[in-house]
Amino acid sequence: MWLRTVISSSLIYLIIIISATHGFAQEKTVRFVDAQGDTLTEVEFILHEENIYLPVDTLKSVFDSKLTSQYHRPRKLLTIKTKGNKIELHIDQTDVIIDSGSQKFTLPLPPREIQRQPMLPIAFFTQILPQLDEIELRYNANLQRVRIMPKKVWDLTPTDTIREWTIILDPGHGGEEDTGCQTQNGLHEKDIVLSMAKEIQALGKQYGISILLTRSEDVSTNRIKRVQISNQNQGQLFLSLHCNASYSPTHKGIRLYLNNPNGLMKIRPKPIPVFGSKHLEIITQADFIRQSRDFAGILQNELSFLVEDTIEVLEFPIITLSDVYMPAVLLELGYLSNTDDASRLANSDHISELSQSIFQALQLYSVSVNKPIETNGITTEESSDAD
Repeated sequence: MWLRTVISSSLIYLIIIISATHGFAQEKTVRFVDAQGDTLTEVEFILHEENIYLPVDTLKSVFDSKLTSQYHRPRKLLTIKTKGNKIELHIDQTDVIIDSGSQKFTLPLPPREIQRQPMLPIAFFTQILPQLDEIELRYNANLQRVRIMPKKVWDLTPTDTIREWTIILDPGHGGEEDTGCQTQNGLHEKDIVLSMAKEIQALGKQYGISILLTRSEDVSTNRIKRVQISNQNQGQLFLSLHCNASYSPTHKGIRLYLNNPNGLMKIRPKPIPVFGSKHLEIITQADFIRQSRDFAGILQNELSFLVEDTIEVLEFPIITLSDVYMPAVLLELGYLSNTDDASRLANSDHISELSQSIFQALQLYSVSVNKPIETNGITTEESSDAD
């Protein structure tokens, strides 16, 4: 009896070790989420030649519940019928034919037969489905996450009103004496945020949106000058870019900060000169707290698609934002004192993904405050003025 117990315990221990080392106990899935990040479905994938493949039935749960498919194994032909379209794919070939040749596309990876079942690469979902319906899909390879959004949300062609906007990007720090925090390898905050700001500005030029930087070079720029640039150019939105640091190496993640005096009585601070000898008197930047919260919420949602940790939105009296007379948010991109965050922020691909998400948030916010509204049968545009 004692020997049997020992053998049973040893077998259980061996199974646990094998499962841990070989991944048998670990569920490998791709999660499909909606525009708000809520899970639509989670699907197990198969890793084939280091590429992710999903079963055809995934299409039913994320795209069309009435979809039908047929696989002719001798011809290696997969036929999919969905929403009035007939799609033909051949196993091990990258061509996709829709409606008997009226549309042709080429995938970067072909469909495969795996475990005697036809399987589709992620690219089929992100590249082909938007051709069949008014949706857009975005894939995050790090988190195995696909976001599905209505195309109208992503169709952000700027109106004349938005083209007249000026968005202010404030890359923190700068110059030899103000480098900000840094990684153990000597990567400085000032360089990370400037590189990102320039990428976002370049995206703005592509879409006809004016994005102005408070500094475009590695120069020292004090707070008063940054505020003058922002207010002088009558910006409609202000975003200050920074990186974080902590004595604790475990502190990590993205943070968003709003300037809020926590209900204290509004006072008039000392005016900051804006137009030469003239002064722009400001009650407080917190007059824009509602709009700042709106933008922070949009930015939080966009950035959350890229990271696993929860992104906090915090409200404090923040001097960096206090004299900026427009909706304003301070974004801390991560902790350079944390090895994981530092590694990500040293990666140019991650910086580009962050830049695209930030620009997406800028677009979504600008569209949201300028979208047409109907009052008594008359269509007007929503005002972006302060309360």
